[in-house]
Amino acid sequence: MSLARSRVLQAARGAWQLQAARWQSGLSSSPDARPETFVFLGPPGVGKGTYSTRVADYFGLQHIASGDLVRDEMRKGTEIGKEMEECVNKGNLLPDSLILRVIREHFMKAHSEGTDRFLLDGFPRTAEQAAALEQIADVKLAVNLGLREEVLVEKCLGRRLCRKCGKNYNVADIYLPASNGRPEIVMPPLNPPAECLQHMEQRADDTEPVIRRRLEVYKTAAQPVEQFYEERDQLLNFEITGGIPQTLPRLLDVLKPSMEAQQSASSAAQPA
Repeated sequence: MSLARSRVLQAARGAWQLQAARWQSGLSSSPDARPETFVFLGPPGVGKGTYSTRVADYFGLQHIASGDLVRDEMRKGTEIGKEMEECVNKGNLLPDSLILRVIREHFMKAHSEGTDRFLLDGFPRTAEQAAALEQIADVKLAVNLGLREEVLVEKCLGRRLCRKCGKNYNVADIYLPASNGRPEIVMPPLNPPAECLQHMEQRADDTEPVIRRRLEVYKTAAQPVEQFYEERDQLLNFEITGGIPQTLPRLLDVLKPSMEAQQSASSAAQPA
């Protein structure tokens, strides 16, 4: 790691250390009150939401989509939601402090209801966020979903939303032969039913130039995040080569040793 990057991460940890101590006191009286957390990383269109929700259900984790939390706070008009809406209306990015505060409050609420194991989808997106997250969450594993760029572009171009029922579909029919030591990719379309066909719409920003730009922006920010978790031996890279029916069982098999080991450790740590 470069000296500049190291200093940035140290500063981020230091800035959050004092506040995190106060947050932890609201979660538990144990010395390390940070809840056990798994994070899902990956570029736009890779399927983080699709796979993270299914993995969370399978292993009994509470799924947290940071974007959904933010939108919910804004919709409900809470104090923090109003702060966020003010930032958005001014055209500013939400500061890390507000996002971490929403996640922390969700942890506290879930803890009061008996939940202490989470899967975080959509956060962190920068190394600074990853460092800050460490202060309120005990991150056990960062699952980094990967998919060849040409497939990502095709998938994003194929995304469709039904205006009537609100469900998402994908009309892309993808086949890529094996090449340069990489496996073939077969992803059949997820076509809408007949009653939804006339209500299909495509996101205005799902054009090839915009998609490729989003991927470039993501790669620039993602590399330090991946390095952050790799240096802690917490990064698991997983390449997607098929549709959900082919990929999900393979992903669950890869995750089982880590998930079950953590669950056993957590059970052993509980007081008799």
